[in-house]
Amino acid sequence: MRSAIGPDAARYLEVAHGRPVVAPFNVRWLLPALCRDSLRRWWVVWIGSWPLLAAGAALWAHLGGAGWEQAAATAVLLVALPGVLQPDSTHPVGVDLPAMALSMWAAVCFAAGMPVLGLAVTIVAVGVKEQAAIWVALWAWSPLPLLALAAVGLAYVLRRPAMDRITAAHPVLRRVHEHPVRSAFEHRAQAGGWRNSWLMVAPWSVTLAALYDGGTPQLWAALAVGYASLLIATDTVRIYQPPAAPLMALGAATVIPTSWLPLAVIAAVFWWRQPVTG
Repeated sequence: MRSAIGPDAARYLEVAHGRPVVAPFNVRWLLPALCRDSLRRWWVVWIGSWPLLAAGAALWAHLGGAGWEQAAATAVLLVALPGVLQPDSTHPVGVDLPAMALSMWAAVCFAAGMPVLGLAVTIVAVGVKEQAAIWVALWAWSPLPLLALAAVGLAYVLRRPAMDRITAAHPVLRRVHEHPVRSAFEHRAQAGGWRNSWLMVAPWSVTLAALYDGGTPQLWAALAVGYASLLIATDTVRIYQPPAAPLMALGAATVIPTSWLPLAVIAAVFWWRQPVTG
């Protein structure tokens, strides 16, 4: 039950051993501190994040006014997205899925009228991945979660970034670190460009139905944040989907007729070809 350790995972293990790493891995300290280099612990966190994310998404959708059928569909459509699954190299040593699960429950707290608790959960989430504060702000549609970025700043001061041996040993990783924008555009060109629909659109699958009625400002803001992130990242689906994934799933679940939701869920879970996760 062991996957190949990717470069991101290797840097998290460096953090677990107290070694300095490049940004932004230096501020993602919480899971390495808890799991150390125990793959069993990492697997427990990764596997446990799935039901945590799904349950949080269903409750968040219901608190937002969705019926229970729509809420359940929201949860399934969300966890079926390839950008939520992430590449095999991030299993189990990765932070994206646990950060999404914590962020989802922070959004639940805000939806339930408990902003102080929501902010507290967001602060925990940014210790897993700093982008969690932005995700919660988008899903809760409130600027309050952004206060958690102060914790990221503190972590940055306490854990100053430095060139690590993983990045230094791989010329491609070093180039991405030193020239993120240039590397992002070069990678996008190699992957078929910005208009490659299989890479840039198809991974949304059934959740594209969320755009049927034009979407909402909240949804478009989340999509803008996700796709803008591609300007400094070489990965694609795993980067642009997380910020908008819950909103796309909820939008699709509410616009698709209830009688069609079972078919929609099946179509989202099972793909005609291997989905792109990276």
